[in-house]
Amino acid sequence: MAPKAFDFTPDYLIPPGEHLIEVLEAKGMSQSELATRMGRPQKTINEIVKGKAAITAETAIQLERALGVSAKLWNALESAYQLELAQKRDSARLRSLVEWAKRIPTKELTKRGAFEPAQDEIELVRRCLDFFGIDSPDTLLASSTVAAFRKSPAFDPDDLAMCAWLRLGEIEAARLSCAPFDKLEFKNALVRLRLLSREPNLLVIKAKIQEICAAVGVAVCFISELQRTHVCGAARWLTSEKALIQLSCRYESDDQFWFTFFHECAHVLLHGKKEGFLEREGSLDDEEEDEANEFAASHLIPRQAFVSLMREKPISKDRIMAFAEEHEISPGIVLGQLQKRKRLPFQTTLNQLKRFKFDLTSA
Repeated sequence: MAPKAFDFTPDYLIPPGEHLIEVLEAKGMSQSELATRMGRPQKTINEIVKGKAAITAETAIQLERALGVSAKLWNALESAYQLELAQKRDSARLRSLVEWAKRIPTKELTKRGAFEPAQDEIELVRRCLDFFGIDSPDTLLASSTVAAFRKSPAFDPDDLAMCAWLRLGEIEAARLSCAPFDKLEFKNALVRLRLLSREPNLLVIKAKIQEICAAVGVAVCFISELQRTHVCGAARWLTSEKALIQLSCRYESDDQFWFTFFHECAHVLLHGKKEGFLEREGSLDDEEEDEANEFAASHLIPRQAFVSLMREKPISKDRIMAFAEEHEISPGIVLGQLQKRKRLPFQTTLNQLKRFKFDLTSA
């Protein structure tokens, strides 16, 4: 058996053909002789030497028998070399995507820990692609992150900040363990969720919402908005058994928070699993959005009782507080609905009833 000479692992990358030349010179063997020993055309050996032909697994075995250098080394050299060539080609491609990456709020995402700081523009592009879990910007719209939202009147496919916000929710939701979705139990859970509006501790509210919803197959994520997204909330299905409700808590008022939450709950309960629903400031409503608005309003405050309240004159702070206590709802929600129906002005000292702010600095 021939000794296994020249079995070493270089700490640098070289074309396999260069290493083959070194081995042939050390053995005093010509390319012609090697070709004869391997039963291969001399042209093939010459192409390997010049880097024009790759070393296949079969060729590596033949080289091991002819030269005493392990097939594993030849395969490793070829694999490393081809990977290096591919990385160089990929770097050139990534360089063409620098302007795309600059449209993503990378500084904000870095501050939030979404990815590590980039040392140069090429690395920044890699970070962005890794964050979205895609190989090319061309595939972003078809990815699970945004595909469901393409029909939403509030979604702009060129708004990469919005796409990034949606991706943050997708990543966070993957960490939340949920039971399989149960539509009936989710409906029943809305009663308990509504009562949470009177809970003064916001940390308790956040934890309870996530706990109750996870038990019925709905992941709820609190992700503060990225700059200029003006987003309030979103709802979509991650799988047929797991829904996602994503809230930005952008308004510091409990009526906005609870209305948005119940609005997204409506999309989960009433609308299809293939579409995503996005709510942002200034966006136009369609039939499904109107339906979700009506669902949220009627589930937060009993319709007939609220109609009676609106007929009263005047409606004082004490009356709002009493009505809220009677119906086990936050007074801020009552005030907000009265303002929305123009029964009370938006600019009023009563707005102190609506003060509400989640700490989402880490979200």
